[in-house]
Amino acid sequence: MPKYLEQSEWPGLADLQPRPGERLRVESRTPRSRFTAELIGYRAGASVLISAPRAGLLAARISQGAPLTVRLMAGNRICAFSTRLLAVADGPYGYWHLEYPQRLEVQRIRAGTRVPVRLKVAVDSQDDEYLGAALLPCAGICTDISLGGACVETSQAPGGCGDRLYLTLRLRVSDIDQVLLVPAVIRNVQPAHEGGVARYRVGIEFQELEEEARLMLTAFVYQQFLVETGYIEEV
Repeated sequence: MPKYLEQSEWPGLADLQPRPGERLRVESRTPRSRFTAELIGYRAGASVLISAPRAGLLAARISQGAPLTVRLMAGNRICAFSTRLLAVADGPYGYWHLEYPQRLEVQRIRAGTRVPVRLKVAVDSQDDEYLGAALLPCAGICTDISLGGACVETSQAPGGCGDRLYLTLRLRVSDIDQVLLVPAVIRNVQPAHEGGVARYRVGIEFQELEEEARLMLTAFVYQQFLVETGYIEEV
């Protein structure tokens, strides 16, 4: 389980109090597929009502009694449960009855969520008089990121603890593509060797983000979290 999640079991779906209209991810084993749907409602111990998945003929091939896995967000938690299809109704609109879950797996998002990524970045010094400035700017790979900082791998040490940097990175959220110039400070530098090639893992902390950059970063981290937990497809 990813480190940014805390897993627990809840007594029942009703205890999470999911709201009608919540987006669901429905996974079928036979045929192997994933659909999106909306929660209509539920009755404890009886069934869960969801909108008929918008997947055309593929969804129509799922027969009554078929096992399914459902994922949904409830506050700062992701819930997953196993169920089976009880009945399909066509009118007055399409909806499914699912067996009410006997057991839930609930994962709570920890504060300071850090998600794995593979982002090309550029690292430069904020200080023109920095003695190692001749080695900068340099390219790197951001391997994980949070709202407060990131881990960047470089082929050379961009500085030491306390040195101030600019990190340039390109983030994509849905159909929005934006380049950010983020001020940061180095918190740790660790040498690493991969395939006989010297590398450095640099832990950096973001400093004084502008509002637009902070909002974009928040949206990106949240999006990547949902991708990692299987709630949405990779963007």
